[in-house]
Amino acid sequence: MSQRTVQAVQLALVAAPMLLWAALRNHPPWGDEEHFLETVRLFGEGITWELLRSYPEMTGPLTYLVYAAWGHLAGFGTAELRLLSPIVAAVTALAWYAFLRDQVRSAVFVFLALATVVLNPYFVGLSVFVFTDMLALLGLSFAALGVSRRWPVLTTVGIVVATCSRQYLVFLPVALVVVAILSSSRREGIRDLAIPAVLGMVPLGLLMLLWGGLAPANAMRDIYASEALRFYPNTLSLYLAAPALYLAPLVLLVWSRRTWPMLGTSVAFMLVVVAFPVQVSEVQRMGDIVTVGFLHRAIDFLLPGGLGALVLFPLLAAFNGGALARLISSRGIELRQMPDSERFIWMAIAAFLIVMPFSYMPWEKYALPLFMLQGAAFAIFLDRSRGRGTIPPS
Repeated sequence: MSQRTVQAVQLALVAAPMLLWAALRNHPPWGDEEHFLETVRLFGEGITWELLRSYPEMTGPLTYLVYAAWGHLAGFGTAELRLLSPIVAAVTALAWYAFLRDQVRSAVFVFLALATVVLNPYFVGLSVFVFTDMLALLGLSFAALGVSRRWPVLTTVGIVVATCSRQYLVFLPVALVVVAILSSSRREGIRDLAIPAVLGMVPLGLLMLLWGGLAPANAMRDIYASEALRFYPNTLSLYLAAPALYLAPLVLLVWSRRTWPMLGTSVAFMLVVVAFPVQVSEVQRMGDIVTVGFLHRAIDFLLPGGLGALVLFPLLAAFNGGALARLISSRGIELRQMPDSERFIWMAIAAFLIVMPFSYMPWEKYALPLFMLQGAAFAIFLDRSRGRGTIPPS
C-alpha cells in the first residue's frame, strides 16, 4: 500500500465526520442523545462524589466527564458539544485503520474491513451525535493497536476508556487474560497483556465500589433491578445473526470458499435463532420499543407480524455461522501458533458472545465491537486466501 494511498484514507477518515457535523450540527437531539446532553451539562456544573455515585444514567461516567470538559472549552450548546463527536470518531477510525494495516497486507481487504465499520449507520450517527458508544469503540481500537504493537500503556489506556464508557466492554480484559495464558512467551504475555488487563479494570472496579453495584445508584437502576444478570438466549441470537448483513461483503467472500464444515455450523446457528427468536426485552417493551435496531425494523417492514424475525434472522445466522466455521476450520488448530494480536481478535469475539447475552437490553448498536473484530478476522482470512482459489490477489 503506497504512502499516498494511506494518507488519502487518513484524510478521508478525518474530513468525513467533520463534514457530517457541519451538515447535522443543529439537528434536533436524536433518541437518547437528549438525556445524554442533559447529563453532560449536569457534569459541567461541577463534579462531586455524590454526582459520580448517582448520576442519572446506566453507563460509565467517562463520556460525560470528557464532554463536560470539552463544554468548558467550546460551550455547552448542542452544536458545540457535538463538535467533539467527529473528532473522537476520526481518532477511532484512524486507530482501527492502523490496526487493520498491521494485520492485513491487501489494501482491498483492509478497505473492506474498514468500510464495514465507518459506513455502518450506527458508526455514522455516533460520529456526529453525543452518545457514549464512540469513546468505547476508541478504547477498543487503542487496546487492539496496543496488543498488535506491544504497547502495554496504550492497551491499558484502551481498557480504561472502553470499560469506563460502556461497562459491557469488560469482555476485552477477559480476552486479554486468555491471550496472555496462551502466549508463546509467558513473560511478554504477563507484561503486555495480563497486567494491562488488570490495571485497565481498576477504575471501573473503584466506580462499582462507589456505586454499590454495576451501575450508578439511581432510580433507573432500581427500575431495571428486576432484570438481574442472567443469560438471555434471544440476545445471543441477535449477535449470531446481525453480522451477516452488516459485514455482508466480507461474509460473501468467505462463503465463496465453500467447505462442508460450514454447513453444520450454519444449521447450528440457524437452530439457535429459530429456538430463541430475536426480540426486544421486557425492559424495552416497558418503553414501548418494538425492534432492536435498523435491521430488525427493516425485516419487520418486509415481513410484518413477527414473521421476519422467524424467517430472515435464522437465515442470516446461517450465513454468519458458515463464514465463521470456514475461518475456524482453517485456523482453529493453530490457536497457539497465532500471533497474539490475531489470537486477541478471536478471544474477544468469543468473550463478546459469552458476555453480551447477560445484558437485559439487546441492541444492534451494541454489536459494533463485534462487527469490528469479526470484520478484522474475515479480512485476515481472505488476505491469506489470495492466490489459493477464488480470492484474486490485490
